[in-house]
Amino acid sequence: MRPRENYSPFFAVGLGLTLATLAILQVYILREPARIQADMTASRSAAVAAGRELYADNCANCHGEHGEGQSGPALNSRELLKTTPDEALMNITRTGVPGSSMPAWGQAFGGPFTDEHVAQLVAFVRAWEPTAPEIAAEEKTPDPVRGATLFASSCFTCHGENGQGTHVAPAINDPERLKQFDDAWYRATIANGRPAKGMPTWGRVLSPDQIKDLVALIAAWREGQTVIPDISLLNRINSALYAIRQFDRLDAAFHLSAALGQASGSQVEDIQATLDMVEDNRLFEAEALLITLFPPEEMGKELFATNCASCHGADGTGGTAPSLHNNRFIQANSDDELTAFVSAGRPGTAMDGFEGILREEDVSNLIALMRTWQE
Repeated sequence: MRPRENYSPFFAVGLGLTLATLAILQVYILREPARIQADMTASRSAAVAAGRELYADNCANCHGEHGEGQSGPALNSRELLKTTPDEALMNITRTGVPGSSMPAWGQAFGGPFTDEHVAQLVAFVRAWEPTAPEIAAEEKTPDPVRGATLFASSCFTCHGENGQGTHVAPAINDPERLKQFDDAWYRATIANGRPAKGMPTWGRVLSPDQIKDLVALIAAWREGQTVIPDISLLNRINSALYAIRQFDRLDAAFHLSAALGQASGSQVEDIQATLDMVEDNRLFEAEALLITLFPPEEMGKELFATNCASCHGADGTGGTAPSLHNNRFIQANSDDELTAFVSAGRPGTAMDGFEGILREEDVSNLIALMRTWQE
């Protein structure tokens, strides 16, 4: 008979190795949360540091060096940071706020920032939360005129002029419909949207005050009031010019018809003649007549308000971007050089260039306005 082999030493060694491996794994498992937490803390610190630089270069002029608020609202506010999730802060930063001086910063919306940049900015702002002061909210009375102006720029595309409805979305300014729903329903619907029916979630884009202004407009319609949006004649003319240059007769006729109600004197005859040309599809003649209605610097004012004021200030005296009054760069360059600069922009900044957005004659009008600001 062969002697029985003794495997006990092998079992002992195997058991010892197994126990050692389990012990090592246990130590690893116990240390892993701390390692993960340390990595997350390091990543958060790096994001906050990067966001601090972005904020100082792009946001401090409006929101204050420490988020205390200046021309823009305070961000270093306990109530704001407590009630506003990161997603909402990121969406507002990406898209900007329509009808305000807050421009869109996200690249998808024409701004200079990637999503990573936006996340870094929000991380920096969020770092204020533990020590953020209580800031009493400024009471702002809802205004139907502001609501009508906002509606005319953001809502009428779907809901039609004066809320009369289109084939895309139902009429809002309808007596029977207005009786069915109260202000609270409209406020919640605007904020949360109706995605299944194609209505965006406006609460991610509009401020609470802007939504209140829209609800004030709806309340005025419920009472049978007619509310005229605060849109200047120059704005109407520039919008009509843009539509004509896009060969969009319907939009051109819409803006010209609106402009007729604001025009006076010989302007009425010229705008009516332009409208007749548009309806006859004589668009080049219509454009030629329309650009003679106002001097270049006047046409430039509305273009500036729409495209430049959010950064350079409503009167060009500066904001997040430099003042354009008595500006050495403007004074040192010819009109052709300034045209090339405005078209190309300055990469890496909010001045992303207007090539494809503004025509050469539009830029010429802007430059004519800026020339009046130089000594």
